[in-house]
Amino acid sequence: MFFGRSRFHVVWSVLTLLFLGLACGSRSLPGAASADTILTGGQIVTVDDAFSIAEALAIKDGQIVFVGSAAEVADLAGPDTRTIDLAGRTVIPGLQDSHIHFLGLGRDVTYEAELTFAMTAEEIVAAISELKERLDPEAGEWLIGNRWDQYKYPEMVTRWQLDEVAPDNPVWLNRVYRGVAISTAGFEQMGIVDEDPSTWPDWWLEDPEDFTFEDKIFRAWRSLTIDGETDDYLIPTGAFLGVRGSRLVTVQPMIRAGAGDRFERDVDSVRLGAQEMLRLGVTSIVDPASGMGYNMRVYQEALNRDLLGGMRISSVHEGIFSDHTTDQIRGHLDAIKINNLGGPYLKWRGTKWYSDGGAGTRSAWVSDSFELWEEFEGEENLGYPVLADTAAREAQYRVALEYGWDLHTHTCGDVAMRQAVDLYMKLMDEVRAERLEADLRWSLIHAYLPLEEETRVLEQMAEYGIIASCNPVFQWQEGAAFSTNLGAERMARTQPFRSYVDAGVVLTSGSDYPVTSHDPWIGMYALLTRKSQSDGQAYGPDETLGIEDTLRTYTINGAWLTYEEDFKGSLEVGKVADLVILDLPNIRDLEENPELLFGMRDRVLMTLTAGAVRYEKEDAGL
Repeated sequence: MFFGRSRFHVVWSVLTLLFLGLACGSRSLPGAASADTILTGGQIVTVDDAFSIAEALAIKDGQIVFVGSAAEVADLAGPDTRTIDLAGRTVIPGLQDSHIHFLGLGRDVTYEAELTFAMTAEEIVAAISELKERLDPEAGEWLIGNRWDQYKYPEMVTRWQLDEVAPDNPVWLNRVYRGVAISTAGFEQMGIVDEDPSTWPDWWLEDPEDFTFEDKIFRAWRSLTIDGETDDYLIPTGAFLGVRGSRLVTVQPMIRAGAGDRFERDVDSVRLGAQEMLRLGVTSIVDPASGMGYNMRVYQEALNRDLLGGMRISSVHEGIFSDHTTDQIRGHLDAIKINNLGGPYLKWRGTKWYSDGGAGTRSAWVSDSFELWEEFEGEENLGYPVLADTAAREAQYRVALEYGWDLHTHTCGDVAMRQAVDLYMKLMDEVRAERLEADLRWSLIHAYLPLEEETRVLEQMAEYGIIASCNPVFQWQEGAAFSTNLGAERMARTQPFRSYVDAGVVLTSGSDYPVTSHDPWIGMYALLTRKSQSDGQAYGPDETLGIEDTLRTYTINGAWLTYEEDFKGSLEVGKVADLVILDLPNIRDLEENPELLFGMRDRVLMTLTAGAVRYEKEDAGL
């Protein structure tokens, strides 16, 4: 089966497909009346078991009622049917981003600078200059940019460079993960003045003692005149790395994001973010962190006001839980009472757990030290486990299971993966001993290193049906950081897409926005090529996927993660009509020329959910 799942899940899926086949006859619903919408004359990429390609598709009451030939679909045309002539274009199922911290996306794309494609400090400065010109801010208003990564630049941007283009506006730049950079005006809002040592905090000239391997303050020599004396001082450039490093920046930017209080601004950000995702062909998302319930309040309000625009938030994981006590976890989940709340456009399901940091910040929990530890740390660096005490983590998990919540764990390093898999297997065995039919769709999030010799978990993930919820775009966008910190050899087996699929592990794809770009087509590029943005090198080319498996990770496998594979994820009769029309003659063009993926935003012509048009490009010509 295409999911690469356990034997139990294969049997269950076969029975389900047999039932659908009996109910639906061939590939149309029996007795179907005139269709509301017909798409014909193109390539219908069904993403069914056989990856079938059809010529036409018909929709009635939001449901797919026919998939087949152009000649046959004509029988379903009535006087009120809208017939879309695809003129050789391609139709695919609506995409799912299975890991996106979605709340701030609308605000980001509307009011902030995108730094994903910046490859030099000068390009970062240019992006902030362009943002300032576009927003025309008042003096003192913050300018915000997102997704810098110091590993990609010959030299990291400094606050003095930012000061040149925004002297009257404090600047805040979010790193891809665990880091922030600010301009001099930001320091001044913290009460810090370069020429006044009395304002310098303890960490101004020396790192705090509690810094971990991931923490760093970037410093540079500057000539300062203090009390009439000029001397050189090694002072912060404005960039900070790590959890503790970032917390030293005590000021918070005032976010330019519309009117109203924080809650109202967040609701509007959801509206704008949904529009952005639908433009990209994304019809469903999974938010892996509820903000301990806050995000769900925002999403529910957006749904109540009909602001999701038809986009589905198919699952929001409760959490994030890290080193919380069992009493804290029990008290929190007891207040919610019931797992799996919601409907087809918003659902609260599963819990999110933190086990370690990341490869880009040298804080993933690994069995073999990060590269260049002699230069960077001076001692072997095996990362930073959030909760190394396995018994304590087990006790936490058990509380979640008491309330019926699935488990989804952030595991970047191989030791973190080993800890989670050991506990998953133990708990799954217990659950299935009592309920043989228990359908446990637990995942490892990120899941970088399942192949390491000391900690190998690949085969056990397949055996137990543990899902690999990966972020392919990391291979491209953070390639420089990963290859530097893990080394080229280990980088080549990081996120081993082909090994996961061949082993029978269900592989899903998500962006992990705001860490990386939310554009799913760039994630597909990474799945097909494994090329790094910084040097164009393919790390682990034998771990690439073809277009069929690539598309499955963004469609039917995502539906499997959220228990919705019988509802969506493929273009089959009886499923909801969530689909995307692409200005592309053949889906395999993307495999033959992956560079096309960087322009796919402009090739999305129309996006539908439940048969309704949710986005249509202005010059689509449909």
